[in-house]
Amino acid sequence: MYSISNFKLLVDNQAEIDTIHQNCDHLIQTTVTPKMDAEVNTLLDAINKKLTEQGFTITVTSTGLIAKYSEAVINVDKHSKDLEECFFINLNNFAEDQVSIVLDVSDIMMPKISNNLDGYSEMIEQMTDTLKYAKSLEKACTSPKFIYKTQNNIIFHSAEEVVNYYFQ
Repeated sequence: MYSISNFKLLVDNQAEIDTIHQNCDHLIQTTVTPKMDAEVNTLLDAINKKLTEQGFTITVTSTGLIAKYSEAVINVDKHSKDLEECFFINLNNFAEDQVSIVLDVSDIMMPKISNNLDGYSEMIEQMTDTLKYAKSLEKACTSPKFIYKTQNNIIFHSAEEVVNYYFQ
Protein backbone atom coordinates (compact mmCIF):
# COMPACT_ATOMS: atom_id res chain seq x y z
CA MET A 1 0.00 0.00 0.00
CA TYR A 2 1.20 3.49 -0.87
CA SER A 3 -0.44 6.63 0.48
CA ILE A 4 -0.68 9.85 -1.51
CA SER A 5 -0.04 11.87 1.64
CA ASN A 6 3.37 10.18 2.06
CA PHE A 7 4.13 10.67 -1.64
CA LYS A 8 3.39 14.38 -1.27
CA LEU A 9 5.61 14.48 1.82
CA LEU A 10 8.49 13.06 -0.22
CA VAL A 11 8.02 15.63 -2.99
CA ASP A 12 7.76 18.54 -0.55
CA ASN A 13 10.78 17.41 1.46
CA GLN A 14 12.90 17.00 -1.66
CA ALA A 15 12.02 20.55 -2.69
CA GLU A 16 13.01 21.79 0.79
CA ILE A 17 16.31 19.87 0.64
CA ASP A 18 17.09 21.33 -2.80
CA THR A 19 16.40 24.87 -1.52
CA ILE A 20 18.58 24.32 1.56
CA HIS A 21 21.45 22.99 -0.58
CA GLN A 22 21.26 26.03 -2.88
CA ASN A 23 21.42 28.28 0.17
CA CYS A 24 24.34 26.26 1.56
CA ASP A 25 26.25 26.60 -1.74
CA HIS A 26 25.87 30.38 -1.47
CA LEU A 27 26.85 30.41 2.22
CA ILE A 28 29.90 28.24 1.54
CA GLN A 29 31.15 30.74 -1.04
CA THR A 30 30.37 33.89 0.93
CA THR A 31 30.82 32.87 4.56
CA VAL A 32 32.50 29.49 5.07
CA THR A 33 35.36 29.70 2.56
CA PRO A 34 36.66 33.11 3.72
CA LYS A 35 36.54 31.98 7.37
CA MET A 36 38.22 28.67 6.46
CA ASP A 37 40.99 30.59 4.64
CA ALA A 38 41.49 32.75 7.73
CA GLU A 39 41.63 29.64 9.94
CA VAL A 40 44.26 28.07 7.62
CA ASN A 41 46.37 31.23 7.86
CA THR A 42 46.00 31.28 11.65
CA LEU A 43 47.27 27.70 11.90
CA LEU A 44 50.20 28.24 9.52
CA ASP A 45 51.15 31.50 11.27
CA ALA A 46 51.05 29.77 14.68
CA ILE A 47 53.24 26.89 13.41
CA ASN A 48 55.64 29.37 11.78
CA LYS A 49 55.92 31.41 15.00
CA LYS A 50 56.41 28.37 17.26
CA LEU A 51 59.09 26.76 15.06
CA THR A 52 60.89 30.08 14.50
CA GLU A 53 61.04 30.54 18.28
CA GLN A 54 62.61 27.08 18.53
CA GLY A 55 65.37 27.98 16.06
CA PHE A 56 64.00 26.57 12.81
CA THR A 57 64.46 28.36 9.48
CA ILE A 58 61.05 28.63 7.80
CA THR A 59 60.27 28.60 4.09
CA VAL A 60 56.66 29.35 3.25
CA THR A 61 55.36 27.34 0.27
CA SER A 62 52.17 27.62 -1.74
CA THR A 63 50.69 24.70 0.22
CA GLY A 64 52.18 25.19 3.68
CA LEU A 65 55.70 25.51 5.01
CA ILE A 66 59.05 23.78 5.37
CA ALA A 67 60.99 24.20 8.62
CA LYS A 68 64.68 23.30 8.76
CA TYR A 69 66.96 22.85 11.73
CA SER A 70 70.40 21.45 11.01
CA GLU A 71 69.68 18.26 9.05
CA ALA A 72 66.09 17.99 10.28
CA VAL A 73 63.13 19.01 8.16
CA ILE A 74 59.51 19.48 9.16
CA ASN A 75 57.14 19.68 6.22
CA VAL A 76 53.57 20.95 6.67
CA ASP A 77 51.64 20.42 3.43
CA LYS A 78 47.98 21.39 2.85
CA HIS A 79 45.50 19.50 0.68
CA SER A 80 41.96 20.80 0.15
CA LYS A 81 38.82 18.70 0.23
CA ASP A 82 35.16 19.65 0.31
CA LEU A 83 34.64 21.76 3.48
CA GLU A 84 37.95 20.48 4.84
CA GLU A 85 41.57 21.60 4.77
CA CYS A 86 43.87 18.69 5.44
CA PHE A 87 47.49 19.17 6.61
CA PHE A 88 50.10 16.44 6.41
CA ILE A 89 52.82 16.99 8.99
CA ASN A 90 56.04 15.11 8.30
CA LEU A 91 58.76 15.25 10.95
CA ASN A 92 62.00 14.34 9.11
CA ASN A 93 60.42 11.07 7.94
CA PHE A 94 60.43 9.84 11.58
CA ALA A 95 56.78 10.61 12.12
CA GLU A 96 53.90 11.68 9.95
CA ASP A 97 50.44 12.71 10.98
CA GLN A 98 47.45 14.42 9.51
CA VAL A 99 45.27 17.14 10.99
CA SER A 100 42.24 18.59 9.26
CA ILE A 101 40.32 21.79 9.76
CA VAL A 102 36.67 20.85 9.29
CA LEU A 103 33.38 22.67 9.50
CA ASP A 104 31.71 21.74 12.77
CA VAL A 105 28.33 20.35 11.70
CA SER A 106 26.25 19.45 14.75
CA ASP A 107 23.08 17.41 14.35
CA ILE A 108 19.80 19.17 14.90
CA MET A 109 16.76 17.43 16.29
CA MET A 110 13.77 16.86 14.03
CA PRO A 111 10.42 15.29 14.72
CA LYS A 112 9.34 12.21 12.83
CA ILE A 113 7.79 13.27 9.52
CA SER A 114 5.11 10.62 9.13
CA ASN A 115 3.53 7.89 11.20
CA ASN A 116 1.78 6.29 8.22
CA LEU A 117 3.54 2.99 7.51
CA ASP A 118 3.34 2.11 3.83
CA GLY A 119 5.58 1.45 0.82
CA TYR A 120 7.14 4.89 1.20
CA SER A 121 8.18 4.43 4.84
CA GLU A 122 11.81 3.52 4.13
CA MET A 123 12.18 6.37 1.63
CA ILE A 124 10.66 8.80 4.11
CA GLU A 125 13.11 7.67 6.77
CA GLN A 126 16.04 8.22 4.38
CA MET A 127 14.59 11.58 3.33
CA THR A 128 14.28 12.59 6.99
CA ASP A 129 17.98 11.80 7.52
CA THR A 130 18.90 13.78 4.40
CA LEU A 131 16.75 16.72 5.46
CA LYS A 132 18.20 16.62 8.97
CA TYR A 133 21.76 16.73 7.60
CA ALA A 134 20.86 19.53 5.15
CA LYS A 135 19.42 21.64 7.98
CA SER A 136 22.46 20.91 10.17
CA LEU A 137 24.79 21.91 7.34
CA GLU A 138 22.81 25.09 6.70
CA LYS A 139 23.02 26.02 10.39
CA ALA A 140 26.78 25.34 10.40
CA CYS A 141 27.30 27.41 7.23
CA THR A 142 25.30 30.33 8.60
CA SER A 143 27.68 30.78 11.52
CA PRO A 144 30.74 28.67 10.70
CA LYS A 145 32.88 27.23 13.46
CA PHE A 146 35.79 24.92 12.81
CA ILE A 147 37.36 22.05 14.66
CA TYR A 148 40.72 20.42 14.13
CA LYS A 149 40.68 16.64 13.85
CA THR A 150 43.63 14.25 13.59
CA GLN A 151 43.52 10.97 11.68
CA ASN A 152 43.19 9.29 15.10
CA ASN A 153 40.07 11.41 15.78
CA ILE A 154 41.70 13.63 18.40
CA ILE A 155 39.71 16.88 18.42
CA PHE A 156 41.16 20.36 18.96
CA HIS A 157 39.26 23.64 19.06
CA SER A 158 42.03 26.10 18.20
CA ALA A 159 45.22 26.46 16.20
CA GLU A 160 47.15 26.95 19.45
CA GLU A 161 46.01 23.54 20.74
CA VAL A 162 47.23 21.93 17.50
CA VAL A 163 50.60 23.71 17.66
CA ASN A 164 51.08 22.73 21.30
CA TYR A 165 50.22 19.11 20.51
CA TYR A 166 52.63 18.74 17.57
CA PHE A 167 55.44 21.17 18.46
CA GLN A 168 55.63 21.48 22.25
